[in-house]
Amino acid sequence: MYPLGICSIVALWIFIERFWNFRRASIDAAEFSSGIRNMVKNNRITESITLCEETPGPVSAVLHTALLCHSMSKDKIEEAIERTARYELPRMEHNLAVLSTLARITPLLGLLGTITGMIKTFVVIQNQAPFIQPPMLAKGIWESLLTTAFGLAIAIPCHIAYDYLSSRIRATASDMDRSAADVVEMLTETEQAPNF
Repeated sequence: MYPLGICSIVALWIFIERFWNFRRASIDAAEFSSGIRNMVKNNRITESITLCEETPGPVSAVLHTALLCHSMSKDKIEEAIERTARYELPRMEHNLAVLSTLARITPLLGLLGTITGMIKTFVVIQNQAPFIQPPMLAKGIWESLLTTAFGLAIAIPCHIAYDYLSSRIRATASDMDRSAADVVEMLTETEQAPNF
């Protein structure tokens, strides 16, 4: 039960930390990138860079990189964006592997408790036979059922939390790609636009 208790505390801490991190960095990516595109269209690059610096989250970080490289070629801008994305994605996935591991091992810890509980039960049967009373067996059986129940009670929320956080990461990564592609297209169009 002690290892299961530690696992539940760690899992809860990871979920709260990641959830708070996503909530703090959560923005309407479509609206934000639309605002940046309008600024770029009106040649307000410096203002758009400042806005990205003041806005938390991976979407603004990617757009910030693209805007800093606005005078470079399209390939160079995309290369810089890819570097930023490679930095931002692991930050979003921080501790998710631990949460996934906890979701897998807690049922096994519960099963281990089940086995130790049954071993205790059979030790009682061996030592007390033939004068066995039901209360003598209850402790081992109770331990078996309790650890199994706790293992599953921790594993199920861990799986749900992991799937939820993973879906948030996928959605944010998609927003990053879409927003970056839109702004890169706008930047390169601005650079290639003929001057009359």
